[in-house]
Amino acid sequence: MNNQHGDPVLIIGAGAGGTALLDIFAEEPLINVSGIVDSNENAIGIQHAKARDIPVFLELEEALDHAEGCMVFNMTNDEAISKLVSLKLGAGCVIGGQEAKLFWRIISRLQSVQEELWENQSRLKAVIHNVCEGIVTIDTKGTIENVNPAIGHIFGYEQDHLIGQNISILMPQAEQNSHDSYLRQYLRNGIKTNLDRYRELTGRRKSGEEFPIEINISEMILSGEKHFVGILRDITERKRAEDKMTQLALYDQLTKLPNRTLFYNKLEFSLAQAKRTKSIVALLFIDLDGFKAVNDTLGHDMGDHLLIEVGKRLSASIRESDVAARMGGDEFTIILSNPKNIDSVSHIANNIIKTLNKSVEFKGNSCHVGASIGISTYPEHGTNVDDLVKEADTAMYQAKNAGKNRAWIAGNPSTSPS
Repeated sequence: MNNQHGDPVLIIGAGAGGTALLDIFAEEPLINVSGIVDSNENAIGIQHAKARDIPVFLELEEALDHAEGCMVFNMTNDEAISKLVSLKLGAGCVIGGQEAKLFWRIISRLQSVQEELWENQSRLKAVIHNVCEGIVTIDTKGTIENVNPAIGHIFGYEQDHLIGQNISILMPQAEQNSHDSYLRQYLRNGIKTNLDRYRELTGRRKSGEEFPIEINISEMILSGEKHFVGILRDITERKRAEDKMTQLALYDQLTKLPNRTLFYNKLEFSLAQAKRTKSIVALLFIDLDGFKAVNDTLGHDMGDHLLIEVGKRLSASIRESDVAARMGGDEFTIILSNPKNIDSVSHIANNIIKTLNKSVEFKGNSCHVGASIGISTYPEHGTNVDDLVKEADTAMYQAKNAGKNRAWIAGNPSTSPS
């Protein structure tokens, strides 16, 4: 691509928006238009680019092969193209934040000539109209001065309804207070707490629905007056994907209980908290008695249903501050935070055994299992995760050797709490 000085830019889409952007950037010495892409070789933007000796591409893949280091403006409204560019060049290379800096740097350079400023603002409106991200401008009082169509689509308002409203109309109460505080702090002492960087917060649609958004706020000066530009996107789908990944990584997919990884994290946290507060943590290591026989005689569907029911019963047997987890197979654990004493732990363990002993019904079949439980406590049986788990596991096997379906306290081979 061109070897001119300036920030390299690749424009995707040679329709009205892409052409307007090309016309503006081509005259801007701070920007080097490295190319424009459109499958229609007769598109008006392609013709404009050829007239300016700017490279044109009819294939996106070919353009991206030459686009290293470019800021890419996708003017097609096709999110699939943005995702492809992100995979090829990185998410930071696709329009969505940096465009504001480029847009308003152009306007800042032209503000000394009022007539030319408004002419270029009109061109920018054509570009902004095609941007998928929401763009909103406000004054120092938080009054909305302008929005692009994407804002209306994201929040469910007509554009005209938002003009003149306070920006708080797009936020829940908690976010309103935070935003007002940031704005006042900046205007008072110039500290850019949340300017010029992305942050996540909560938006509020016209319907009242709250949803996650990502926003970048930048300052601009027009005719000597401060204004702020916010560029935002709805990240609901991204958050759902992140939550799903968290579920897959940290939760057992059958019982929906924390898995082994999350269990160890929770136990580590509970021990750290207990050390600060000089309190007790109890660990129950549970192994089901007779589970294999259920699987072998009634089938895996019954076995799975039984495990799900065990998970529900364990969760119902403990406080909200405690943790029940599935370690794998028919092994479960429970973390009891700050129990009153070892007698109360024994009482909970024996209640769990009674609860798990109750029959489970599934598709006309009935089954039941027992539970052997090993108990260890912090700090009596260990001061770290590994020691507590080892002691509870050993106690569980002692409970099995003593006849199963009972609880056993670590380090007490002659006495079971059952």
